[in-house]
Amino acid sequence: MNAPRGNDPNELDQFKRDIDLVDYAQRHGYQVQKEGRRGDWHQLEKEGEVLIISRKGDHQVYLNTGDDRDKGSVIDFAKTRGGDGHGLNLGQVRLELREYLNDGAALARQYAPAPTVARLNALPVSDPNHERQVEEDRKTRLIAEVLGVKKELTDRSYLHGRGIEDKTLDNPAFQGRIFTAQQNGHKNTAFPLYNEQGLASVEQKNENYKNLLPLPKNGVWVSHPTEGKDTKVERIVVSESAIDSLSHYQLKHEQDQKNTMYIATSGTPTEAQVALIQRVIDKQEPKEIVLANDRDAGGRQFNMNYLNELHPARPLAPIADQEAYKEASRPVEWHATSDKYHTALKVTYHHDSTEQGAPQVQQLTDRIARMNSVQESGPTIDLEVQRSTERETVLRLSVAKADTAQLEVISHELYRQREQLRPEQERQQEPFIRVDYPLAKDYNRDVELTLQGLNAEQIRAQGQREELERAAERQQRQEQEQQQRLEQQRLQAEHQAEQNRHDIDEKQRQQKDWQEKERQENTPEAQQRRQEQDRQLSEAIAASAVTSAATEQSGAAFRSYRTEQEAAEHTAQFVAAKDAGLILLKEYINDNPRQRAVRLMKRRYRKSGTGPSSLR
Repeated sequence: MNAPRGNDPNELDQFKRDIDLVDYAQRHGYQVQKEGRRGDWHQLEKEGEVLIISRKGDHQVYLNTGDDRDKGSVIDFAKTRGGDGHGLNLGQVRLELREYLNDGAALARQYAPAPTVARLNALPVSDPNHERQVEEDRKTRLIAEVLGVKKELTDRSYLHGRGIEDKTLDNPAFQGRIFTAQQNGHKNTAFPLYNEQGLASVEQKNENYKNLLPLPKNGVWVSHPTEGKDTKVERIVVSESAIDSLSHYQLKHEQDQKNTMYIATSGTPTEAQVALIQRVIDKQEPKEIVLANDRDAGGRQFNMNYLNELHPARPLAPIADQEAYKEASRPVEWHATSDKYHTALKVTYHHDSTEQGAPQVQQLTDRIARMNSVQESGPTIDLEVQRSTERETVLRLSVAKADTAQLEVISHELYRQREQLRPEQERQQEPFIRVDYPLAKDYNRDVELTLQGLNAEQIRAQGQREELERAAERQQRQEQEQQQRLEQQRLQAEHQAEQNRHDIDEKQRQQKDWQEKERQENTPEAQQRRQEQDRQLSEAIAASAVTSAATEQSGAAFRSYRTEQEAAEHTAQFVAAKDAGLILLKEYINDNPRQRAVRLMKRRYRKSGTGPSSLR
């Protein structure tokens, strides 16, 4: 199974068909955790990232459960994860997948055949309404098991332990938005997630415990406005967790008392959650969005994507007999992704012609060159033009995870550039999105240090020390992992060398045994034994032939026997002599051990009582 060497237009389709995506992912460090009964899907994990691999048509596809945008075929997998995590362009993908196929790839995974039309027609037709009701009942049951009948906050001990004060919890914004869950005698603090259909899921937290119900992550935790229900919202604050939202309110609201609504995504935001946040903006029409994510690579990645995805409230426009939100134009778009060691930013410019797009791309290229020129350790941002057509230009920027902040700077510049490129009637008069970073890692850590009596400068210094400690720990883990990989490679090399030595020793032993056998068979004694065996065999065959001839020359066509027993004994002697001769002749022709043949012939003649005396 070899991939074609040229840039065959069918080569990518062949990669999709011929490569087992499960095996390819395992070679990139992913481990299979679960699989379907018929092997029609697999769940793989690597460092907390969960992938689902299944069949689509004639090839496999994957889906990252934590990022709805990260999905596709083996081509997409190689683009985002190949090159030791740096990602690959299409040409590099071809080279890597060719090498994979030529390196002893696993056979393409076989799936059960798709059901025929006749079989499908024979199956009972499912009721979509019934399926939705079953899923809704399951969601209701799971949520009810957590929240019970009375949805109240009766235990504040966990929140107090995180530095959240009663004054914060009693604000109208958070009434009915935090509950106490009681299960099996344990009390956890529960944060309900909502979408447009109502309660969507529940996140539970306690000391050293965190759990999100196994339901689709299509809802967000959302507070009421700080001035109470049904009041005009001026600002929306988006963070990663409800604890950070409470912490941000506790630290910031007294200094700027705009009517604020808080939204949290319970970790990495999904595509559905981002779309839901935009619909909240459309409904509430705030003047400002504040991003209050963590001060780390993950938080910066979320901010970069929010800058691209979130817009001021969109107007409704009539379309046929319905209404839909009118989207603003996007002359430039970007999306950030990351792996264990790197963060990448994909930038797409849309233009009417190559000439129109060239100045925009040049502006970004010059900016990156200036940023790289001032780095003491040399250039840190890799720039690659992945695709350029008449209508769009796609670039990929990549940095080490520790340098993610540089990509965030570029995202802010792209945000401003987009406003400049938009038609004048679509431009924002004032910046709509603002990033508000904590002094330490996150806002709850800021609360903890504030309660310890530290001022802003001390909190910032403490945060920097903690970041250095985390960086040192990451570096240590990387070094340990590198040592483990080297040790594993060394052990594999030793095992292979030992196997090679064993194979060489075995070949030498076989060669020596063959030479010894040849030597023994060519000694005078061995030659004499063979000659004696040949002579005995010749005598036996000759004697059998003489006996047969004498019987034929006797002229007696029939022989009379006194009893049936005498006839049977004579017949048995004849058959035994005949069989013995045939067996000896066959073994002689096939060059089997002669001594064994002679012993067998003797044994047959002893039983029959016939043959030369030398053989009885």
